[in-house]
Amino acid sequence: MVEEFTKILNILTKQNKPVWLFACLKMDEFVDKWSLIFSAPWITEENGRTELLEILEITKKNLNDENLSSIARIVFMSKDEHLIEELLKKNSGEEINDERINGNIIHEGYIIESNPNLIWNQNIILFK
Repeated sequence: MVEEFTKILNILTKQNKPVWLFACLKMDEFVDKWSLIFSAPWITEENGRTELLEILEITKKNLNDENLSSIARIVFMSKDEHLIEELLKKNSGEEINDERINGNIIHEGYIIESNPNLIWNQNIILFK
């Protein structure tokens, strides 16, 4: 399933929508369901609903029905939220198993992308 999530990331990247963090986590009470966690500079309070609908559409097109039904939620979080800060300490491709982070129990998880040094504007993407 990680490969399918990577497809979603690649589509966003091609649309000039890089992320600080994209993680898929089975956490807390959702032991058997994935939470897709996004933190990205292009997601704002003003466009959050529109971006959520777009990511939902991309997800539907790139996951089969079984994998779609395994997703509990899609969450947008700012880079300065403590959970995101802690997850950004991990590397892209890193796996998480039975780890407590910021009071959340992550039963299973994958850091699809971690770019803590990403600087973004609509026309230019820079990595420090």
